[in-house]
Amino acid sequence: MAKIISVQKGGIGEEIGLEAGDELLGFNGEKIVDVLDYAYYDSQEEFVINILTKQGEKVDIDIEKGEDETLGIELDESVQLEPMRCKNKCLFCFVDQLPKGMRDTLYVKDDDYRLSFVSGNYVTMSNIGQKELDRIAKLHLSPLYISVHAYDKAIKTKLVSNPESAKIFEKMEFLAKHGIIMHTQIVLCKGINDKEVLLETLTQLRKLSPNVQTVAVIPVGLTGHREKLYPLDSFDKNSARETIALVEDFNKSVGGNFCWCSDEFYIKAELPLPDFDEYGDFDQIENGVGLCAEFIDEFDHALEEAQKSDKKISVASITGQSFKDILKAQSQKLKIKFPNLDIRICDIYNDFFGRTITVSGLITAGDIIKQVKDMPEYTIIPSNMLREFTDTFLDGMTVKELEDAIKSKILISHGGESFVKIIEKLCNDK
Repeated sequence: MAKIISVQKGGIGEEIGLEAGDELLGFNGEKIVDVLDYAYYDSQEEFVINILTKQGEKVDIDIEKGEDETLGIELDESVQLEPMRCKNKCLFCFVDQLPKGMRDTLYVKDDDYRLSFVSGNYVTMSNIGQKELDRIAKLHLSPLYISVHAYDKAIKTKLVSNPESAKIFEKMEFLAKHGIIMHTQIVLCKGINDKEVLLETLTQLRKLSPNVQTVAVIPVGLTGHREKLYPLDSFDKNSARETIALVEDFNKSVGGNFCWCSDEFYIKAELPLPDFDEYGDFDQIENGVGLCAEFIDEFDHALEEAQKSDKKISVASITGQSFKDILKAQSQKLKIKFPNLDIRICDIYNDFFGRTITVSGLITAGDIIKQVKDMPEYTIIPSNMLREFTDTFLDGMTVKELEDAIKSKILISHGGESFVKIIEKLCNDK
């Protein structure tokens, strides 16, 4: 049950006499599990709400309402989502590769189908059974984001160290039959689930189309903190090219817009990135699939619309090793509208996690401070360097602390368009 802590004025809840202090037992005679039950029934037009009033009386109330009308009640924390913990021991788990001494929350491993639906978290579904599958189908929790890694059961078990993980395709088949849309990822480990194993996995995922809509193929991320962990090798230029060829050929064979390698594979392979229009609806952008193409497209369109300025100004932009060449090439285009702009690209090596980590999203303020000097008045950083909805880097330092250390005003870019608009504003401010 969940206590009602407030009732919206004018809502259905007030109309049927609900009050703060009443307790919501469930719906249609079934006990409430969490807030997703409330969200589901609140979107329905007809159901029964089961209430225990604050006077101690159990009542069942028939609800008939419009689809867009709401009960308008706020529930206490008892039904908020408490993340289910991961029961796997993946060979490539990034949490196991974190340096010691970071915030405790960074070492927490969640694997929760509810957070997959709510927040787009990738889950293995190793810790759910038929009860949870039935609930997903009933509440139509769609889309879900699922970590697949391999179709072959022995290889999947080896990768995840949990025999339950080998049942993933049976679970996905159930979800597909019940109309659940799935976006999937494969973390590729060289010599384990690549080549023929990867081709088999893509083939089996395609059989679940159109419910399995997309597949992202991502190279395993290896930090410099893998003591006593399973030995894994990074992809090099040749193995990255082999992987790209396999994925691109398969994607072409099924008509496109199904599977892609992440941008990191193309950078490792030293190959041109696919064009913007080859990424479909960019459903896998959070996996780094099409991230560079989107940045370039936004940048170029924003630059076309930018107001020209001859103002002399110096700006620095901080990025990681993997994006530096793209950012340098894009920055040269700024001279078209801002001929007197002096822009310095500061590509940072990741000493905090290890130099095998090259993405900007894992750069810490501490590494920036150690590697830059004589900075101009303004410095641009990408928003993915910061924890979501905060001004804090992964090493716990804040934007203000970085500003004070490098004596430069930090400006935060949220993509290609944002980057150009920051430059445009600086160059046109009086």
